[in-house]
Amino acid sequence: PAAKEKPSFATPGKERRVPMSRMRTRIAERLKDSQNTSAMLTTFQECDMHNLMQMRSEFKDAFLKAHGVKLGFMSAFVKASASALLEPPAITAVIAGDEIVYRDFV
Repeated sequence: PAAKEKPSFATPGKERRVPMSRMRTRIAERLKDSQNTSAMLTTFQECDMHNLMQMRSEFKDAFLKAHGVKLGFMSAFVKASASALLEPPAITAVIAGDEIVYRDFV
């Protein structure tokens, strides 16, 4: 069997709209009310940066020469975040009225 081809995420793609049940709509309302009235917390995750730092050390001079700016960490963080967002489709979903809109793009 052919490998599952991932869609291109360079431009906005397809959306899939799924109607919410009455219970899901009520849960969404309560969660939004809670978000509006309670303090929200931020969590931090530790990760091993060894490979990224090694790659940066190896290519920083060539990158500076080619592009005129230093090679930082942000591009790696953005790439990792975007790649992670593509895996479970519910992460990029939004609620629009009484529907859940699953987006096939980041």
